[in-house]
Amino acid sequence: MIILKNGKSAVKKQSRFEDIAEELRYLDRLRDSAVAQAFDVLEAQDPALAHLLLTSLGDRCRASRWMCMHQRVFKGKSAYEMLADGDIDGVWERVTGEYVPETADAAMEERSM
Repeated sequence: MIILKNGKSAVKKQSRFEDIAEELRYLDRLRDSAVAQAFDVLEAQDPALAHLLLTSLGDRCRASRWMCMHQRVFKGKSAYEMLADGDIDGVWERVTGEYVPETADAAMEERSM
C-alpha cells in the first residue's frame, strides 16, 4: 500500500492483481481438497459406483471431477447433488449409459401412443 501526501492510501494495481491471483490459487486448493474428500466418501459409501467411475473414466482425478460437474441430463445438478437428493439410480444409469432424461421419456411415450 502506498500512502499519498494527502494521507490517503492507494493500492498499486499490480499488488491488487497479485492478491486476487493468490486468493484464486487458495480457492483452487480448497476445491481440489473438497473434490478429493468427496470421492473418498463415495468410495466408502458406494464402492461399486466409485470403481465403475474409475474404470470408465480412467483415473481418480477425472472420476472425482466428473462427479462434481453440473450435467444437463441431471437438470444442471452434479452427480453428488443427485446422490444427496436420493437419486442413486439416476447416477448409475448415467454412468452406465442407460440414462434417459425425462423429456426423452415423454417423447417416447407420445410416439408409442
